[in-house]
Amino acid sequence: MSDHTTERSQRLAALYLQLANQLPHSAPRDTLHRLLLLAARHACDAGWHVEANLCQECVRRDNPRHLVSRFPTMPAALLSADYLDFERQLKRQCPQERAEHLAEVQRLDDPAVSFDSPLRAARHFLERLSLDEPVDGD
Repeated sequence: MSDHTTERSQRLAALYLQLANQLPHSAPRDTLHRLLLLAARHACDAGWHVEANLCQECVRRDNPRHLVSRFPTMPAALLSADYLDFERQLKRQCPQERAEHLAEVQRLDDPAVSFDSPLRAARHFLERLSLDEPVDGD
């Protein structure tokens, strides 16, 4: 993977996590799950397996019956044809361009700039998400 692709994956992982943190508590949980799983994909692409697995764990904690819960790790999920089919749907529902547009409309600062690095931003947003109590249902 090229440095440009890795940098873009890092930035997108942090961006999806930032958007997940901006969701109101009244937002549908499946919206949160979509953002977390898209962040997890980009985290894996960036080589951030710990952060990707934390995204997966947030979804699993919230909904143990979710497809991603079948896999021990996020990289393992990305090897599954079933999961990849599901991920294609996620990417159609919230493509990168839409995520970038949402951040612009909400006037969110670039997380990589605000936190000195995308990884530091991702860890900050994951820590905030992990402090939230799970909510039943999807």
